[in-house]
Formats: sequence, structure tokens, C-alpha cells
Amino acid sequence: MSALTGTAVLARLVLRRDRVLLPVWVVLPSLAPPAFVTAFTTAYPTEQDRREYAETSLHNTAFTVVYGALDGHDLGQLVTWRAGFVPVVIALVALLTVIRHTRAEEEAGRGELVGAAVVGRHAGLAAALTVTCAAALTAGLVSALALVASGLPVGGSLAFGLGLAASGWAFAAVGAVVAQLTT
Repeated sequence: MSALTGTAVLARLVLRRDRVLLPVWVVLPSLAPPAFVTAFTTAYPTEQDRREYAETSLHNTAFTVVYGALDGHDLGQLVTWRAGFVPVVIALVALLTVIRHTRAEEEAGRGELVGAAVVGRHAGLAAALTVTCAAALTAGLVSALALVASGLPVGGSLAFGLGLAASGWAFAAVGAVVAQLTT
């Protein structure tokens, strides 16, 4: 028996247990950036309006503290600037999802029940990471496709989507390490 035996079965269990929560955390944060496209094109329809907004925001200390420095004034730059919280949301949810399906399972005693079956030593962790990383990738793809559908350039939209996915992957890995190190 390998250390990953039973990973597919446990991944299906993770998907079944998160059948409501997983689609919500994939879809809702992913649709925020396209909503910003609509908001910016409605509120600032011309390039000059967006330039004035960018200049005003650049000199607003509160905006800089909350959203970071704004570099540019085109629609894509404004949307990614305002959607800076979305990778944070994806990262936190990925972290908590991995912890939920690793450490929380062990704390509740379900880890021992699963371990009594024919599963490898690392199958639970591998299943949690596989599902979480796939969900983060899906969130990135949904966001990128929605941004392209909103009229933004394909390259920038894919870069933003990949950034979302990467933040989920990184914090899923952090969650896996934290879950293994804590008791």
C-alpha cells in the first residue's frame, strides 16, 4: 500500500462534505472583479473620467492605505487595484479549507476512523490539498473568463486569474504545514 492509497476516495468525500460551501467560495469572490468593471464603466465612462479618478485616488492617503498604490488609469488597472481584497479572500478560504479537512478531522476523531480503512498515510492531506488547489484554480479561471467577457484584455485577465489561483495554492500549502505542526 502506498502513502497515497485512497486519495481519490477521500477527495470525493471532501467534495461531498463541501458541496455547498465550495461553489460559494469559488464563485462569489470570482465575480467581484467583473462587477468592478461594470461599476467603473458606469461611474467613469470616459478615459478622462478614469484619469481624474486615478489622480484623486493617488493623492488620497486612506485609499492608498486600504488598496495600495495605484499605478495607471486604464480600466484593467483600476479593476485589479480595487479587487485587491479578492486574493486575500481566496487565500483565507483555502487556508481554512485545508485545515478543516486535515486538523479538524483529526480533532473530531474522524481521522482515526478513516485511518482504520485502507488509506495511505498522506491520503487525507493529499485529498484536502487536491480539492482546495483545484477550487482555487477554478476561482481563478472563473474570474479570468468573467473579466474577458467584460471586455478586458485576455492577457491581463489571465494574469489576474492566475494570481488568484496562486494565492489560494500558497495558503493551502501554508494551511497544510500549519495543520501538520499544530496539535
